[in-house]
Amino acid sequence: MSEEKPKKKRPLKKRIKRWLYFNIAPFLVYITSEIIGRTSRWVVINAEPHLRALHRGEASVIGFWHSRSFLMPFIFRIEGGKRALVMVSRSEDGIFTAKVLKYFGIECSFGSSTRGGKEALEQMLTKYQKEAIVLAITPDGPLGPAEIVKPGIVLLAKETGLPIFTVSYYAKRVFRFKTWDRFVFIHPFNKIVAMTGDIIYVPKDANEQELEQCRQRIEAELKKITEIVENYYVKGEKLEGIPFFYSRVSVLTGKPVWTNPEGTKIKRFVQ
Repeated sequence: MSEEKPKKKRPLKKRIKRWLYFNIAPFLVYITSEIIGRTSRWVVINAEPHLRALHRGEASVIGFWHSRSFLMPFIFRIEGGKRALVMVSRSEDGIFTAKVLKYFGIECSFGSSTRGGKEALEQMLTKYQKEAIVLAITPDGPLGPAEIVKPGIVLLAKETGLPIFTVSYYAKRVFRFKTWDRFVFIHPFNKIVAMTGDIIYVPKDANEQELEQCRQRIEAELKKITEIVENYYVKGEKLEGIPFFYSRVSVLTGKPVWTNPEGTKIKRFVQ
């Protein structure tokens, strides 16, 4: 009987890099997100119904492209978010993401379309049944194809009966990584525009054809709002017929100040 060979230890340099990646980098990402969000001016489009639901503590399903995930925890917390559960992949990148989200007070369910997705959806359903919590998914993650919605978000909305809120953002100055999703990094001291799409419901008794129609509608809505926020700065397109307001987050307290286009302050979105 042959003896098992002892596992080789990673070189010291790799172990140090790995330790830094999992223990220091998540905090740096969190701080960077806070700096960007607090030093930028925001234009928030079509979001009042969604913010009212968040401020009332209502549950919902939130979907956003993987490329726009960097500032989503900041947006959610600053703009009235309470509790949230986010699906992240069962990978080292997923563990890293979970560590970043922990700084925002956001919980994670581990799974994806390629591994553990069914278990992650069941965990999200169980959590929702116990408390009113926001359930968030990047429907084209973790590996793409980019901006193609997978069925998970549709099934989650069907089983819970919760509304789907789609969200996207862009900015005047951005850097696009050469990744599969062309990940969007926003520079600090910026002008950011964020938008939510029309609220989508999935019928509890929906058949396969109807589920596919809902999937296509979610995908179309995400593509539509992404095009609008990108064109707002890239092409300078105006917001005609779409409600919007301005937001500025205090650098010291992290609390937002909302202002309507006429210049008067908005107190809360609770009606």
